[in-house]
Parts: sequence; C-alpha cells; structure tokens
Amino acid sequence: MRIKPILVSALMFATVASTFAQVKIKTDAGDLTLQINGRTNFDAGTYIATSEDNINQHNGVAMNDTRLGAIAKFDEKWSAKIEICYASKAISFRDLWIGYKLSENASIKVGNHFQPYGAKPLGLAYKFVEDASADYAFCPARKIGASYAYTSDKLNVTAGLFSDGNVDNGKNVDQGVSVAAKVIYRPIIDDNTVLHFGFAPMFVQSPNAVSPQGIIPTTVVTKGLISTGAIDNKNYLRLEFEALYIKDKIYAEGHYLANKLNKAGVNEEGIYLDGFYVQGGYMIKGEKQNYNKATGLTKSASPKSLEVLARISHLNFDDSAVKAGKQTDLTLGCNYFINKNLNVKLNYIYASVKDGENYHFVQSRLQFSF
Repeated sequence: MRIKPILVSALMFATVASTFAQVKIKTDAGDLTLQINGRTNFDAGTYIATSEDNINQHNGVAMNDTRLGAIAKFDEKWSAKIEICYASKAISFRDLWIGYKLSENASIKVGNHFQPYGAKPLGLAYKFVEDASADYAFCPARKIGASYAYTSDKLNVTAGLFSDGNVDNGKNVDQGVSVAAKVIYRPIIDDNTVLHFGFAPMFVQSPNAVSPQGIIPTTVVTKGLISTGAIDNKNYLRLEFEALYIKDKIYAEGHYLANKLNKAGVNEEGIYLDGFYVQGGYMIKGEKQNYNKATGLTKSASPKSLEVLARISHLNFDDSAVKAGKQTDLTLGCNYFINKNLNVKLNYIYASVKDGENYHFVQSRLQFSF
C-alpha cells in the first residue's frame, strides 16, 4: 500500500471540504440553505502478542470510513439529507431521506435512515474507536421507512415503520417489515447534570435469515469471536433498556439488549440471546461532558479537551438451540479533541471467549469531520 499518496490526497480532501462546510448557499428567494458535511478516519492498530492466541495475528492501517454528504433546508419546514460512504473498497449510500417539521418539537422523516434502537445509529462511536460488541451484535443497519420524532426537555419519543430491506437491496420482492420505537425520559436536565432512562422495543417480521456475531471492537482487523451462524426465522423481538448520567466532567452509561428469535416451523421454541455494556468517562482537561438532547446521547467535547474512558461489554449466545458461547471485552480509551474538526483516539482492547481465545489489541485513530 502506498501510504504517502493516500495521506496527501486525504489531507487535500479535508482542506477543501472544511472550506465548503463553512458556506451556506441560498437561492434568490431565500428559501433554501445547503450545508456540506463529512468525515474521514485514519486508523492504525496492532495485536500485542502476550499469548499464542495473539501470535501471527494481522496488524495494519486503514481508511475505513470516509463520508461526504449534504443537508438541505427549504420552505421553512422541509429538510433533506444525502450521505455517501466509501468503505471496504466500495461506495454506498448511508442517509437518504426527506423530513418535514410538524412543530417546534415534532417532525417526520421518510427514506433510508436508522431505526430507533441501540446507540450505534446515533453516533456513540465517537467515544471509542468502535462501538460496543453488544451493540454491534444486535443494532440494525439503516432501513427504508418512515418515522416520527418528538423532543422536549424531559422527553424523547421516536417511532417508525420500516422495510427489512435497505437502499442497496431494494429489488428484493419480499423484504419483510420492522416496527421500532424508543422513549427517553429525563427526570434531571440542566447545563451540567443529565439523568435519563430509555426503553426501546423492535419487532421484525421477515423472511431474511439473521446472523448475530460478536467481534473484537476494532476497525483495522475485523475478527469474529462468536457467531450463531445463519438463523432462519419468521420473526423476532428485540428490547433495549438504557440509563445515562452526566455530572460536570463525569459520564456514565449502560445498555441491556435482549433478542428473541422465533424460528420458522411448527412448535419450535424461540432462541434467546442477550448482551450488555457499561461505559464511563472523566474529562481530565476541559469544562464538562456535552449532551445532545435531540439524540439522547453524549456528543463531542469542546476543543482542547482530554478525556479518559473505560467500557465493558458482554454477549451471551449460549441458548440451547445455538450454543455459540459467551464473549466479554474490555476497552480502555483516551480522546483528545484538537479543535472542532480534528480529534485523536487511542484504545486498548482485551477480548475473551469463555474457555477459548484471549486477544489484546491497541488501536489509534485520527478523525477529521466537518
């Protein structure tokens, strides 16, 4: 791989994109604004050979997720977004939707976007290089559908109806259907303190097989540790319970995710899979942890902030019908926010399978976003 030309090209892209991201375009009538946004990640990682499990494992560098998109707002209440991603040597659509503002607190959205389930769709990955393995195992990808969202100081309510297909396989005749919702209640919210509780159910009726798996939470080398294999099912139900707390420089969050798959066939018992993750952080340098009321998640810290983090994630795939095992991984992290467009992350990951392999991995990331 010729690293130098790639880095030069990426830096040129970052400079040009940053300039245009600061420009808003309006029509003569003044009814349209356009905001350009995007991001790119420069990742590097290596296994630590502390045991035979880590010997001869692959190390490397990657530019695994480069995105470019635009958000348009017009006629006061309408909006639209398009986002294209280059990853794994392929180009694909991410967000592709049209929205309408019903009131100051409520809106609707139609198109390819995330279902209201899990933290991965809403940007939690900024805290760590990769999302928690439990969230990766159960959190769905973007789907084509329609959703309603309501946001106030105390409450977030999101609900939607989606196809089980997506924008890249829309030619499938029988895609199935998904119904999902999420409610977040904030008994405490002010400038320095947030306490919220969330609940999200999702029901999917689909002919498509599912293949939950647990991975080492790194983007440089994607390695599956446990997997159920393909499960043919007629429907499945997922539930999520979450809690988040912020107090000045302290941050803590926990999620429990449960999954029941009903197999196609007569009188067959369902398959139960579950997992959880708990994570927290402390701002060594910087004023406070930041919170996004619209998404119900933390958001990037202010420039020149330094943050330390820890996360433990656990998956239980030991249902009698699959016997795929259990996985636990621990991630320690450190983030430094150079400015509003650049940040650096460093993660140490320890992943373990019960009565099986143990892996140690270190990964760094330089992320540019606008």
